[in-house]
Amino acid sequence: MKPKAATYYLPEPAKSRAVRSIPKSSQGHFVGEFVFGVEKPQRVGFASLLEFKAAICTVYLPGFVDLEEQLAPVAFRKANGDIGHHFLDYRATFRNGLRIGIAVKPSHIAKKPKFRAEMQAIAEAAVPTVIDKLAVVTEQNIHPVDLFNATLFHAARRPVQCEDEAIHDIRLKLPGPVTVEHLLTEGRGAGVTLFGVARAIHGQGLRLLRKERITLYALVAANDTDAAT
Repeated sequence: MKPKAATYYLPEPAKSRAVRSIPKSSQGHFVGEFVFGVEKPQRVGFASLLEFKAAICTVYLPGFVDLEEQLAPVAFRKANGDIGHHFLDYRATFRNGLRIGIAVKPSHIAKKPKFRAEMQAIAEAAVPTVIDKLAVVTEQNIHPVDLFNATLFHAARRPVQCEDEAIHDIRLKLPGPVTVEHLLTEGRGAGVTLFGVARAIHGQGLRLLRKERITLYALVAANDTDAAT
């Protein structure tokens, strides 16, 4: 009798924490949600393609812990003395406790003196009670390699125990830098895939030797002190 396939139940993602609602659809705009995290998945919304790119790259930065979108509005004083209110697009939290507020804007808007002055006023109002630092992210801050790799990390985020163990064993025997293709060849019998290698890189068991897309020809090396040298 053929054995039954194992059934895996993924946790239900937590609802978006946005204080300001994000439209479910918008004519001419890229809007939606994605889910980050494996053990405690969390929905996070975005109101533009640029916001999505900024968010996905942030989630896969080293030391990342959490990402919240559309926080409660920050009250700040405008140049004319009036009180304004600004919703931060995101707040990213890292393992060292650093909270970075993120304002996502196209570069042609971010360069305007009025916008820069407003961001300065918002930073002065929000630090340190809401955030520790404010960053303005434009399309010029999103490196194509970082976006490519973050998207791959996201697609590969769910662990596969047998594959991850096989990569761990291969990693301990590496004589030095190898290509990703070498790892896939070595682990073919154990079902090693590009997704598994990507998980090992993001988990820091492997490291890229240069800033490049994680493809068959990317160079990687073991990141463990107990690996062969």
